[in-house]
Amino acid sequence: MKFLTAWFTLSIASLLLLPAVGSAAAPSKSSTPKSSKPPAPPIQLVLNGKKLAPEVAPRNVDGSVIVPVRIIAEELGSKVAWDEKQRKVTVIKDETNIQLFIDKKNATAGGKSFQLEAAPTIIEGNTMLPVRFVSEQLGVKVSWEEPTQSVILSTPDKSKDDKAPSKTDKPGVKEPSVPADGKPASSFEPDNTVKAGDKPDSGKNDGKENGTSSGKDSSGPLLACVPAAGGMQSTSGGVTAATGSQQAVIGGTQSAAGGAQASNGAVQGAANGANQPGSGAQQTTSGTQPPVASKPETAGDKGATNGVVTVQAISLQGDTLTIKTSDCARKPNIFRLANPDRIVLDLPNAQLDPALMAKLNPQGEGTLPDKSEFVTQIRYSLFSKEASIVRMVLDLPQKGELRLASVQQNGEITGKISFGKTRYRVYIDPGHGGKDNGASSLNKRYEKDFVLSLSQKVAALLEKESKIEVTMTRSNDTFIELDDRPNMANNADADLFVSIHANSAGSETVGGTETYYWTEQSLDFAKLMHKYLVEATGFPDRKVKQERFVVIKKSTMPAVLLEVGFLTNRAEEEQMYQDAFQNKVAASIVTAIKKQLNLE
Repeated sequence: MKFLTAWFTLSIASLLLLPAVGSAAAPSKSSTPKSSKPPAPPIQLVLNGKKLAPEVAPRNVDGSVIVPVRIIAEELGSKVAWDEKQRKVTVIKDETNIQLFIDKKNATAGGKSFQLEAAPTIIEGNTMLPVRFVSEQLGVKVSWEEPTQSVILSTPDKSKDDKAPSKTDKPGVKEPSVPADGKPASSFEPDNTVKAGDKPDSGKNDGKENGTSSGKDSSGPLLACVPAAGGMQSTSGGVTAATGSQQAVIGGTQSAAGGAQASNGAVQGAANGANQPGSGAQQTTSGTQPPVASKPETAGDKGATNGVVTVQAISLQGDTLTIKTSDCARKPNIFRLANPDRIVLDLPNAQLDPALMAKLNPQGEGTLPDKSEFVTQIRYSLFSKEASIVRMVLDLPQKGELRLASVQQNGEITGKISFGKTRYRVYIDPGHGGKDNGASSLNKRYEKDFVLSLSQKVAALLEKESKIEVTMTRSNDTFIELDDRPNMANNADADLFVSIHANSAGSETVGGTETYYWTEQSLDFAKLMHKYLVEATGFPDRKVKQERFVVIKKSTMPAVLLEVGFLTNRAEEEQMYQDAFQNKVAASIVTAIKKQLNLE
């Protein structure tokens, strides 16, 4: 009994001592950090060796990295649609269709259901998507680098354009993706509207800039500059127009916004423009864009730092456009868009003056009241914060050109607008040649011979047009490097570029006609060309498609690549080497060229 009493007493005492022990331990526990390890570094994104810089940092959620939707849209070249009612994000690239839902882990891809480890969410106004799931569905290789806490993305076709020619990998030509049933592969039909802030590319060469290519990776050459005495001073406030020019009055009527906001925070202005798939401009299902942060930089805007100049004023007087900058600026990248007619200027290494920033509408676009018989409206935006690009869009009453002065006086870039041309330059590019035979037909005939014969017929018809000057990249069985083909047209300041090819596949049942484009300014031309080409061939319609082939990617004018038919299809091959067929197809190509140039 004594033993039990003693045991009971000790037990009670130990229970009474527990709180005291806990209290005594608390200060020591709180004063000593759990771990002496430094905080984990932020997650990095690297695509094909290039470090990306999203506005909202990637997050690790339940072991999965989620990234802003703009990374999916811009860097992976996909098209993103947003359904506000269902809070659904649809990612489309070529034939891949992925559907994800905000705050839900169920997703679909290619008609199959998937369960995600981390649900899409909205952070700081940005839609965040699981990068591994989306990227792998788009054919992008994803790996994790632990030491640097980096997500490494690698696109399989990064170096495709630089491969040596082979039977299955032709320069400038993509081996078609063909379903097992041999039916033509489907593709999206690009929308033919354009928005003021649409991105012409995602690092892709684009636009016509008096021989200079456009793209966010291009800083552009410096224009000759005559600085003011004592150098230029960057202003942080008001706007001063050039002497004798019309003062830019910012804050005019807001343009009718009919499109979605671009994923990079750029403007989607007037509804009469072209949402370009894979270019950063996103088509939507409900008239809105997946939430993407776009906060105008208004306060504390710096002047010309790190080579970035400030756009202080944009003004118009008659046919003369004046852009006043804080210092000698780089040459703007210029390209034209049609239906309706516009001229787009992207000024690299530039930012907007706070006074201009303060006048941006909720969509991030500013509109100037300046107008004349040459320009119906001027719009501007901070098109890209990361690449520091200021975009200006001149809405025109008809097709026109902007020629920049070769010298900028006191940091003022000026250019004159003119309408109409008396003569146009067209480059016809017969694919392959010389040591590069291209594809082989079922009867062992070469693609290079077919495309040369057809191209010669096209050139002969164009030579009959008084307003067209035609040049062929090759007129005989000669090998020409891929880069040299678009460079010829670029150096000649050509108006159009047409590369002619024939297709091949692993099945004789596959056939049809395809038309490829890459840059935004080439979309209308591609659709027009494809319409007439399909009518002429009579082959199955394999649609207009976007692909970064060298010859159309590096052309600074509207450029298309035609896949007339399949040499591996017995019926199509038989027709393609007949003069009557080639004459009919050549006439259709010429018709499309003339219509594109408004000559018919």
